[in-house]
Amino acid sequence: MAKLPEGVTSLTLDLSQADYVSSAGLRVLLGAQKRMGTAGGTMTVTNVCEAVRNVFDITGFSSILTIV
Repeated sequence: MAKLPEGVTSLTLDLSQADYVSSAGLRVLLGAQKRMGTAGGTMTVTNVCEAVRNVFDITGFSSILTIV
C-alpha cells in the first residue's frame, strides 16, 4: 500500500485467497482506508471468507470498510 501511486482514488482489494488476517494485516487495511479517504476516494474489499469476516466483525472493521 505504501507504493500505491499518487492520484489513485479507487481501490478494490480481492481477499479471495486470504483465509486469515493478522493484526498487521488489519493495520494495512486501516491505513489504506485512511489514505483513500484523505484522497477523496473509495476502497472496497471483496470476496471475504467467513473467518476473515468474523475478525472484521469482532474488531469493528465491518463498520469501517466497504465489504461486498
